[in-house]
Amino acid sequence: MTSHRLQLPHGTPAEAVLTMIRNVVPDARLEDGGIDIGGGAVLVEDARRPSRWTLRTPRVRDSEPAEDLPDSHGYGRAFADGMPFGDEREALDLAWSLARRLDGAVVTDSHARLEPHPCHVRDLFVTSPNALLAQDLLALVQSVEPGAELVTPPPEADTTGYMLRIPIGDADDASGIATAGAGAVLLAPSADDPQDEILLRVGPTSRPTALEALPWLEDAVDYEIVHEMLDELDAEIDVPDDATAARWTEVYRRIGLLAGLIVETVGGYIVDLEGFLVDPADLV
Repeated sequence: MTSHRLQLPHGTPAEAVLTMIRNVVPDARLEDGGIDIGGGAVLVEDARRPSRWTLRTPRVRDSEPAEDLPDSHGYGRAFADGMPFGDEREALDLAWSLARRLDGAVVTDSHARLEPHPCHVRDLFVTSPNALLAQDLLALVQSVEPGAELVTPPPEADTTGYMLRIPIGDADDASGIATAGAGAVLLAPSADDPQDEILLRVGPTSRPTALEALPWLEDAVDYEIVHEMLDELDAEIDVPDDATAARWTEVYRRIGLLAGLIVETVGGYIVDLEGFLVDPADLV
């Protein structure tokens, strides 16, 4: 066994932590003063320092250090002698995600401090009982993202839905000026200079664990709003520089604006890429 620490802002209620955990681990339960999250792992709040949690988990490590592997969570620097995997990795991933959502940090058993950026995960899913026709959704999205366009799949494509594409633009691109996202002025990408995009995919629901109890989930539709990155290595940044953090924050703001607008229009719930419910009020 080993222990890691989850440090959350002072005043974060234990009930909020348990509720978030149950979004993705519905069988998590209170037991002996802690939260049993499965796989032999338990989160125990420090009685003397509320909002500080100890993560007790089996110690499961690779025998060799990881080299040249994607490391978006910073585990490579935290576990130089061998990466956690199995039950320990799952428990650490959950703690890292809680720190991301609740503006906290994870301190590993090697005393490395991991502080995930709140916008490290930007993709949001709206799960709704109501589906909009493509042209209706396009008109709705264009009210805040005038550059949005409908992507028509080729006739032979195996698809049960449709997709919108929204250019993000790059501040280093001087190809032109366009207005997008609640009045923000961004540079529009040229056709021969591809840029990051926001994609809005519509199709049958993936049935998020957090929404399993909904009676209409079987026939629901997902509006997946994702940040499509030109550089795949961008997704593996552990600690973003100021420019990257600002770009992540702006993209998340625009994705959140779309998610809130869709929920307001068709009803439903917002879930992030990792399966946690998101309050629309937190996206303003």
